[in-house]
Amino acid sequence: MYTILKNQGEVKDIRGLILMVPIFVISLNRFISTGRMWAGINFLAVVFLYSLMFLMLSGNLELVKINIRGVLKIIVNIFEPFMNFIVPFRWIAERSKDKEKNILIKRILIGIGISLPCVFFLVSMLASADMVFNEGVISFNSWVVDLLDIFQLIKVAIGIFAGLYFFGHLYAVFYESEKPLAALAGDDITSTHVIKGDVIVINILTASVLAVYTLFIAIQFRYLFSSGELPYGLNYAEYARRGFFELVFLSVLNIALILAVTFLLRDKIYAEKSKGALFTKTMLVYLCVITGVLLVSSFYRMSLYDSAYGFTRLRILVNMFLMFEAVGLLATLIYILKHNFNILLVYAAIGLSYYMTVNIVKIDKIIAERNVDMYLAGQVESLDMNYLTRLSVDVVPEIIRLIDDAEDEVRYRAIRYLDDITQMYEDRGGNWQSYNLSAKKNMELLETNKEFIQRMKSEDFYNKIYIYE
Repeated sequence: MYTILKNQGEVKDIRGLILMVPIFVISLNRFISTGRMWAGINFLAVVFLYSLMFLMLSGNLELVKINIRGVLKIIVNIFEPFMNFIVPFRWIAERSKDKEKNILIKRILIGIGISLPCVFFLVSMLASADMVFNEGVISFNSWVVDLLDIFQLIKVAIGIFAGLYFFGHLYAVFYESEKPLAALAGDDITSTHVIKGDVIVINILTASVLAVYTLFIAIQFRYLFSSGELPYGLNYAEYARRGFFELVFLSVLNIALILAVTFLLRDKIYAEKSKGALFTKTMLVYLCVITGVLLVSSFYRMSLYDSAYGFTRLRILVNMFLMFEAVGLLATLIYILKHNFNILLVYAAIGLSYYMTVNIVKIDKIIAERNVDMYLAGQVESLDMNYLTRLSVDVVPEIIRLIDDAEDEVRYRAIRYLDDITQMYEDRGGNWQSYNLSAKKNMELLETNKEFIQRMKSEDFYNKIYIYE
């Protein structure tokens, strides 16, 4: 290798080959030992050394004058080969005389390349959200594993990746551009490129996402909404209560995707109105419908969860968020069809309305009322008094309901809590600066029920409260 490279004009510093020695020694670990303790660190070390070696060969780094910028160049150069992965495929494409076909193939490949990680992420989220979908994914993966030798495919994929990575380094040395990536490290660069959307790439991405969603929605209608008999021996109650937060997160991502696509293709969809762009518009409308089904599924799942376990602050807030998101989704659908108003301003108004709503709604009172109702109706076996008493004093009217009908432990905890609140109000005094409407009503209610609360205290009340606490 030394003989070959020393006469190459592109090689500026042949001394970079010295780094092949530590690379070779580190690689020997795999040959002379069965231990894998250093496998991960060795991989990073070899990649770092290769980056350093090719920087020296190209003359972009002098090891004896290494500084902070030099270290930055080494790190940046680790990623430069990724930019050259496409070069071998571009060479193959350039051999064809049909340039338009080459461009089309390139756009399709880019669309597939972007779609694959998005589809993998979407499938993993939906599998986490829905047990039937998850079992289906597991069955499909098992079928693929049985059909193919996955281990060999992984080895081939790793080999191809490593080959392209090594090629990327060599290309940076022997086909040096005017400003390689590593040489730009630390320089001030002002980009004048304007991001534009490609209809084919975006359509492939959107179609891939919609294909996965369509399968998922079919499962929702077959098993969740119709309460159909579940496969794989799954329990309906457990199945229906899972996946709420995942679906809410995906619904927000869907709206973000719709906005991104309408922004990138705004000229093609609403000005040029090409066939490809109109197909994109149709898919965006369908994605809105899909997102609406996700919202319904999320709300239904949470309602089942609430009916079994009661309310919490998070559940209330997210349920309210779903309602406002539904309004935002409707605005998004109108925006796709009309595109004649500022959608961000609409979102800001909806967001402000949501924030104002959560400020004027007594969330803690709603939580306490719901949970106490469920407890007194026998829908739940126990009541989490620790949680209720950590909420604001808006819960006082609901806690008073527990001092008569509840079991001993809950009743004693309720009385103790009301005693503490009464003492707090007495210590606070009645100055006008601290006047609060809810606190005023609580004090009146406590005063009205003062004798009743005292009567409910048995002779051994303080002994029992000591035991329960």
